[in-house]
Amino acid sequence: MGQAGEIKRLSTGISGLDEVLKGGFIPQRSYLIRGAPGTGKTTFGLHFLIKGIQEGGSSLYITLSESEENIRHNASMMGLDLKGVEFLDLSPESEFFKEVETYDIFSAAEVEREPTTKRIVEQIEKLKPHRVFVDSMTQFRYLSTDPFQFRKQVLSFFRFLTEQGATVLFTSEHSPEAPDEDLQFLSDGIIHLHLRDDERYLRVTKFRGSDFRTGSHSFKITQGGVVVYPKIIPEEYRAEFAMEKIPSGIPELDELLNGGIERGTVTIITGPTGSGKTTLGIQFMKEAAGRGERSVIYTFEEARELLIERCSAINIPVKGMLERGSLEVYRIEPLMFTPDEFAQAVRK
Repeated sequence: MGQAGEIKRLSTGISGLDEVLKGGFIPQRSYLIRGAPGTGKTTFGLHFLIKGIQEGGSSLYITLSESEENIRHNASMMGLDLKGVEFLDLSPESEFFKEVETYDIFSAAEVEREPTTKRIVEQIEKLKPHRVFVDSMTQFRYLSTDPFQFRKQVLSFFRFLTEQGATVLFTSEHSPEAPDEDLQFLSDGIIHLHLRDDERYLRVTKFRGSDFRTGSHSFKITQGGVVVYPKIIPEEYRAEFAMEKIPSGIPELDELLNGGIERGTVTIITGPTGSGKTTLGIQFMKEAAGRGERSVIYTFEEARELLIERCSAINIPVKGMLERGSLEVYRIEPLMFTPDEFAQAVRK
């Protein structure tokens, strides 16, 4: 705790996700990140571990499916530096297939569980990591003889890690055949990752001890990792401004509008192609530039160069406004942006 009522936070390594979580994870708790294959669970975990190293702490990746070699290779392909991140590789080696172990008296779960647990305990006590990423917790289910035993083992595992000072992020590969409701109950927070029609988004449905931003928030996996675009809440960005009329500089139009449009409102200019919608909108910006105000245009169809040329032909000095810094023009490709991503671009 910092000041009265202030909760200490641990950055997730992804600024947009920190915003959704009102600052990040609460230390020494366990958080579930779940989603179908390919939704980005491992990449989120890598950001979490890398941030720990950047802050001078220690990070441990416990992998039960993919090898350390593959994980490091894939991370480097994305431009993520795992230098300093420790690994405990519990994934099956090729020798496992050759040996074909059989167990006559005890079940495979009973035989395999003890050495796995021992290796985890030894590594945790040796490293004492500040951050632990487990990928995936689903594999532990196969080391348990029954659901009750699995739940008990997971609870004790989380308690062991957090009592050692670690904050835990773990993944789950849920499916109708292997549901993960038990893991959802046991975790302190849940982040759901979704992939639908080539669009990625996340939702937080549980975050013990803290508020969070509800709803769906889009994200992208880029060269460099995950970028999250939190849904904008207008009330959080309210600014003070003078309630006044903004004239167009066209006397007849300003008279019809009783002096102009009101600042802080939304006005739609509608009409068929070629009726002058863009020209009218830029006329307001030309007038604003004369008052020393700045404006911005987001164009979804017309190229920036063509816009400048057409405005010059009708004596609207867009080029000069751009050079003086009283106007910015951004070309937006609608198919490349989600609504949340565009909203964040406008905000910044």
